Amino acid sequence: MPGEVKLSADEHKKVSADAKKGEMLTEKELEAIATRLNHAIDLPLLKEGTEQIIFVKIVKLIDGFLYGVLPNEIYELVHAASDGISEQDAVLIEENLTKLVNRKLDLPFLNERTEGTIFRVVIGTIVRAMLKGRSLKGG
Repeated sequence: MPGEVKLSADEHKKVSADAKKGEMLTEKELEAIATRLNHAIDLPLLKEGTEQIIFVKIVKLIDGFLYGVLPNEIYELVHAASDGISEQDAVLIEENLTKLVNRKLDLPFLNERTEGTIFRVVIGTIVRAMLKGRSLKGG
């Protein structure tokens, strides 16, 4: 068994700062994922601009949830094309996160089918960005 590992003062500061941040995605990334949703899903009775606002809010909600359940060292991979997870890990993470988000978050103004589609699109986009050689910024 390895010896005790202690964090440095700088590492403790980073952990504290990470805990206060609350979200990983930039405004541009939120908007891009919301646009992907807007192309995939039609919310009846709403104009496209209103749909986009709702989808940005939904993506922001999911981002905040993922930020709370994923260690930043993993979630940060959405911005790190040089590092990343394998395709096999992506499938497992995507499946587990989609189930977890579907259990923990509820979008009461949508039916379960539409809600499930939203969760799959958002989480699939985020997890695919964690693949080695990919990122939300560049891929």
